[in-house]
Amino acid sequence: MMTDTADRLEIYRARAVGTNVNERSLLATDYLNHFNEALMLAELVLDMPDMIDEFQEWQPRPYKEHFRGSGIADRELAIEAYDISPPEYRQAFDTIVKMLNKQILYLQRLFKEERAALEAGKPVALLPAKCALIRQLIDRAAAVINGHVKEVAPIAGGQDAPNGEARVGAEAPRNTSRHVAAEGETLDQSDIDALFS
Repeated sequence: MMTDTADRLEIYRARAVGTNVNERSLLATDYLNHFNEALMLAELVLDMPDMIDEFQEWQPRPYKEHFRGSGIADRELAIEAYDISPPEYRQAFDTIVKMLNKQILYLQRLFKEERAALEAGKPVALLPAKCALIRQLIDRAAAVINGHVKEVAPIAGGQDAPNGEARVGAEAPRNTSRHVAAEGETLDQSDIDALFS
């Protein structure tokens, strides 16, 4: 069974050479366009509150579903290779994607709650920090896709850590402020340093 898995991995890595699928992680950065689009809209909302409704239309989209609707030439390979992606990449990637979804959904709720303030031109201090955090998570996901992950710290039970705190990423600016995530979960800036060692 181990040999069969290794053989499949090498077959897909050979197929990935010269494509949009990274030959090491067997993941594709095209998926991150879904999150970059949300971040672009969120950053526009800071200066153009009338964009809130467009930002609210964003919804999480699973990796394979994204590629089923994608026009890239290597979409079938991206869909097939996802299940073969080595766990050291897949687990880190899936963890970051889960966090991105939660952070963006929370930001949607925050924009809705602060709409009147934004339309009145009043600054909402947490919003730029949330956008910066989302950008950082996208960067960490891109690093994993491109094969730049050494060792992933396990999340308790494969899920979020106790009290809804999750650990993801590195190279975070040191900041002790705690970012509230969707459904009351939190992501401490210091936690962002813990996933990659």
